[in-house]
Amino acid sequence: MPLFRYVAATASGNKESGTVFAESESRLEEILSSRSLELVRAIPKNSGVAASPRRLGSAAKLPPAELANFFFRLGIQLRAGVNLLDALAEVDEQADSKTSEICAALAETVRGGAPLSEGMAAFPRVFPGHIRMVVRVGERSGRMAENCIELRSYIEWMEKNWKDFRQAMIYPATLACALVAFVFIALRFIFPVIVNLLRELEVPLPFITRLLIVASDFVVAQWHVILAAAVLAPVAFRLLRKHSTAFATWTDGLIFRIPWLGEVVRAVCVARFLRNFVLMLQAGVIITESLDAGADVVGNRVLEGGIRRIGRSVANGSKMHESMRFEPDFPGIVRQMVAVGEQTGSLDTCLREVVSYYDDVIPRRIKTFFSVLEPVLIVSGLVIAAAIAAAVFLPLVSLINVKAY
Repeated sequence: MPLFRYVAATASGNKESGTVFAESESRLEEILSSRSLELVRAIPKNSGVAASPRRLGSAAKLPPAELANFFFRLGIQLRAGVNLLDALAEVDEQADSKTSEICAALAETVRGGAPLSEGMAAFPRVFPGHIRMVVRVGERSGRMAENCIELRSYIEWMEKNWKDFRQAMIYPATLACALVAFVFIALRFIFPVIVNLLRELEVPLPFITRLLIVASDFVVAQWHVILAAAVLAPVAFRLLRKHSTAFATWTDGLIFRIPWLGEVVRAVCVARFLRNFVLMLQAGVIITESLDAGADVVGNRVLEGGIRRIGRSVANGSKMHESMRFEPDFPGIVRQMVAVGEQTGSLDTCLREVVSYYDDVIPRRIKTFFSVLEPVLIVSGLVIAAAIAAAVFLPLVSLINVKAY
């Protein structure tokens, strides 16, 4: 269904603009006429291939920066007293094509008398459940503008958190891939030639050379299996994590037990949960629903299970900090600040302090981890190169010594 941008005149002579999905321009006129508007100008926003709201919603996905910008622009206009439809139209004016179509679909929902959160449900990949929950609570409590602006801060924090970790991973990941490629090429192509030479010379082979000959023979015989495993293993890993809860929980627990890396990942997951939990509390969501929403975004099945157990205990009447004592993945500072917050009735304020603490701690932990990982990878590469060199040159040295005598 085509998407039209229109300019229309109201009964009082004022101009109004917006976007509407309509089968044709004549149908657009009928829609506007039902709203007491007279069409002045209509401009198709696409060449008739546009997705309808239903079709768009099944596949639409926005970059985090664009989604944060959407909520920020919507929030500041609502805070200034602009009505929701006009705010959506203004966001639409400055948005790219995909965001514009989403805005138009949301505006259609609102014009039909449904709340904005109901329209967002048609775009589950753009507006996940916890975001729709914040919007829904804002609609009910009259804090829509504040909740939208808080959502912008939350989305930007999540994106920055992930981007910092991803950028820090680039160099070590490149180094590790280069190291693996070097070992494979050396054992598959270089070492077999040298081994044939050594066998022709009939020199005694030291242990390290015999060991690398075994490794080289295996790589030469099974190189196609090794390459297939290197390509298929990540795909199989992702499928297993997606379809097997037990496997996903086991791997997430394994990550927590890796020295240094486990502490970094745990800190990131706890901070992500706390940020979401504070957002929910500030938006007016009840504590049990806030815990469920936090479990959905934490990104680790082990920690997610702990949060859901805490939620069940709280629903049964327990205090949150008492339930946390049985969950060892939550650091002491979190349990202590939750206890203080529950005693003083300012849980969200206390947890904001913990979030600020993690905002300072996480970058330093990431930096410390990668400052250790990079030299470890470099030294590992040097050790492997030295081992290959020793496996080649030690037999030659022994041959030279034999000839010298």
